[in-house]
Amino acid sequence: MKPIDQPLIHNKQSEEEGTSEREWRWYRFADHAEAKAYPDCAKDEDAASWLSESLVRTHNRTLAIARHRQSESVLNGTLLLDMAPEKRDNNLLLHYFVKKDLFILIGGTNAALTRTDERGLTNAMLESDSPIDALLVLLSEILEYFFIQSDSFEQNLHELEEEMRHVNDRHVLQKTIDLRNDLTYWNAQIIPIKEIRYASEETFRSDMEQSDCKHILDLRLRRIDMLQKEYDNEIDSLLRVDENITNYRSNDIMKTLTVYTVLLTPMTALGAIWGMNFEHMPELSWPLGYAFALSLILLTTLLTYGWLKKRGLTGDILNMNMNPGEKKRRHRHGRRPDREFKGRT
Repeated sequence: MKPIDQPLIHNKQSEEEGTSEREWRWYRFADHAEAKAYPDCAKDEDAASWLSESLVRTHNRTLAIARHRQSESVLNGTLLLDMAPEKRDNNLLLHYFVKKDLFILIGGTNAALTRTDERGLTNAMLESDSPIDALLVLLSEILEYFFIQSDSFEQNLHELEEEMRHVNDRHVLQKTIDLRNDLTYWNAQIIPIKEIRYASEETFRSDMEQSDCKHILDLRLRRIDMLQKEYDNEIDSLLRVDENITNYRSNDIMKTLTVYTVLLTPMTALGAIWGMNFEHMPELSWPLGYAFALSLILLTTLLTYGWLKKRGLTGDILNMNMNPGEKKRRHRHGRRPDREFKGRT
């Protein structure tokens, strides 16, 4: 939005002939210096105080002053949004001041308009019945940017789900965590907009009762809440799948190590016995003692393996595939898994 030399004045004719709605003014400035130089802003005591307080403010702030006479109620503050997480310098810094018949905007010249051009947005704001409705129209337009970002986020999420079906390693886990961080980041950007929405109803109750602008903003906030919850549930599901796969692999590894330990137990036990330094060990002087020892070790190992196999403890281990992408590569090169050949002649 470009700053203006003269205020934009709202004065829309009512549907009833001979009547008109109340008049309200909209001032739009590039910076505080330009606003302070405009005499009409300095005349309003609340506006002058707001200009001084918000001069160096670079963080979100919402101040709702609901007075007994609603015409004297004030809503002002600062809206700071990071329009692109990867580019921290692409921020929207907007200072706003709203009274019953006065609307002042400072900054926001780099606002990312999405589906409405600047002139269309200005006209939509001027067609509002009150200054607070004009602010809500602007917030609704800003939310459109987040809907566009959610489309890109959803595409990345689906690509990750498809990748996890074939490969599940630390890189996939890192991508999932990155998506969770992005979602948390975007959720945080919506919070100040929600605060302004509720503060506006607190301050201008009569103007908000039948406001279509409030209704539209509420629907968009509800829609973006729905998307965020669904995305959050999907990411939780991906993390649970990764956790289950990790536990399954860990159990397989522990099972494999346990079976190998049991298989090597006869060799270890017999080697420990014949490694003792006693003076009288008849086996050591036997001509076939070495062959006997090897045969005994092999026999006990085979007996142990047979017992483990009978108990069903070795089937999965001998065919265990620790590379999730192997199946995909085998299909890609025209090779079928071994299990597809079973039962064929």
